[in-house]
Amino acid sequence: MASSLPEQESGGFLRPMLPSPPASSVNSPAAAHFVLLEPRSRPLRSGSSKESDFINYVEQKLLAISRRYENRFSATLSEEANPDVEGRGYKNIAEEIRDLDPVVDLVWISGTPSLQIAFLLTIALTMMTSLSCFPFMPRPTFQLLQKLDLMFASLLKGVSLETGEALPGSETGRSKLSTTEKVRIRGIVERTRIAVVEVAGKDGSLADVSTVAQSTMTDTEDDFNPTTEDENMDVLEDESSHRRWEMDIARVYERTIVELGMALDAAGPGNDGWAP
Repeated sequence: MASSLPEQESGGFLRPMLPSPPASSVNSPAAAHFVLLEPRSRPLRSGSSKESDFINYVEQKLLAISRRYENRFSATLSEEANPDVEGRGYKNIAEEIRDLDPVVDLVWISGTPSLQIAFLLTIALTMMTSLSCFPFMPRPTFQLLQKLDLMFASLLKGVSLETGEALPGSETGRSKLSTTEKVRIRGIVERTRIAVVEVAGKDGSLADVSTVAQSTMTDTEDDFNPTTEDENMDVLEDESSHRRWEMDIARVYERTIVELGMALDAAGPGNDGWAP
């Protein structure tokens, strides 16, 4: 059955087994550095049993994530009753991202553009919806969005932006995405960028850091005495983190936007699918 895919299948199909990031680093401002896993050399054959198994497996994973998301408000009660119960609601967006991330990798290594774009659009929409339902957690949020950005941009170009090589199914180096798919990507990208700005500023998530930092920087040098030195350093670090997250907010889906713009230029002014 699709729910029991082996760790490795013939034809180079690997199921990623990635460790979850340590909880202590969830909101660290350290830059996210990752390399996309290498996809299959050839797309899954349309109508094959392997394609069917893959679709069923991913759909089951996404359904389980959706159920945990829907149960998010009962997460505490469920955990107290049975902390190991399957389907326990998410307590924060980092937990949801831990489940989404390996699915994203699995979809990418399928090397099948039709499946990649369909599932990545679903995952990107899930991520956009979840942003407003949990407290803002910058590090895991930006890491997943950066990964989705790189994948979408590569699919739009038909070439891996990391290696410059043509993607499986796009051996000519040209994207096979339809205008409808490009429009859907654009819609999710635009709404996600708005959602990130809104959730980052909600409840003073970033604004408080800026206010405290500005008030501290206007203090005189006499205020920096041994009894307050540690506190001042903490505030300066917070200011640096604040600037970093502001930059990351501005970069959400930036590569995808560039490739969408190029697709718009290639489509020409008479293409109604790209009308604003």
